[in-house]
Amino acid sequence: MAGQSQPPEQFKGFESLSSGTYNTPGGSILSYSHTPVSQHKPGAPILVFLHGWPQTRYIWRYAVPVLSEKGYTLFVPDLPGYGYSTMSTVSASDVGSKSEHDRVTVGFGVLSAVRAVYGNGSSSSIHDEDELRVVLIGHDRGGRVTQRLVTSSSTSSPAVPESLKIRILGAMLLDIVPYSAQWSAHANPRASTRYWHWSFLPSALSVPMVQAYGGGRFCREIVAGGAGSNETGRKSLYADGAVEHYASCYERDEVLRGAAADYSAGAAEDWDAQQEDIKEGRKMQVPVVVLYSEGLGKMNGDIEAIWKQWTSPSAKLSVHVLQGGVGHYIPEEAPEETNKHIVEFLKELGL
Repeated sequence: MAGQSQPPEQFKGFESLSSGTYNTPGGSILSYSHTPVSQHKPGAPILVFLHGWPQTRYIWRYAVPVLSEKGYTLFVPDLPGYGYSTMSTVSASDVGSKSEHDRVTVGFGVLSAVRAVYGNGSSSSIHDEDELRVVLIGHDRGGRVTQRLVTSSSTSSPAVPESLKIRILGAMLLDIVPYSAQWSAHANPRASTRYWHWSFLPSALSVPMVQAYGGGRFCREIVAGGAGSNETGRKSLYADGAVEHYASCYERDEVLRGAAADYSAGAAEDWDAQQEDIKEGRKMQVPVVVLYSEGLGKMNGDIEAIWKQWTSPSAKLSVHVLQGGVGHYIPEEAPEETNKHIVEFLKELGL
């Protein structure tokens, strides 16, 4: 990993997991934590946790111990361009991607890594021809990757390439609305002001301006602004040196460029893809659980109604608001409630 920053020897809460890296089809070096292959039971579901901006896999430090103890197989990466994963450099043309950092390229890279770890046939009884079963759990930008991967025109034409032999059983989306709804909200001046970074990060000046301001300082202020008013929740968010960890990553130019590339794709290719989804009637084809904060509802209106438009009538949709002053960083501000919903969702899926 020449030229790539190294993660700490062990993240707090990740003691049950091993670490690794994978060269994705998109040209990213994906850094991840995962349940050791020797502990994975063939046919058991793999829970893939995807974080958002401006964070890293460390947002799942409260979920990892709980679900590991229950015997689930976990795969927890830093998304390309974030944390200790490098940016994508080439498009995943075999899945129709037009960018280096759109949700298709990122999602395909993550699932390719899952296949490489748990389906290579070299260190377990799982072989390349065996199907892997996956549940996606995504917060913020990771939630948008999740939505992209489970959206298609019919259950018979999944978004995930057949070559991966991965079946997504369900999806959990934390504190987001689809790109189309998010950008539409900018017509409201209050929402546009609240979501200023959506327009700022894709701009040509965002990286040099953040560099001049200080990446760590910028990150700390972004997190502070998105946190809720619940004092217990804020303490939970800041515990274990988490925010300082995110800030230290945001001091690195590659991470600044990665975030800018991510949001640039969200304002271009990913926006275009959702407009095409609307035109072609593509929807999420698996059971979906949405958790959201009160603040998201205030800015975007009826969250359940929004997601109903994006979920196939044949797929169950459950939407839950987290009240009591919980802010945007749900997995960290309300870990017990988040973990409860995850476990309940897995039970509903029969896992």
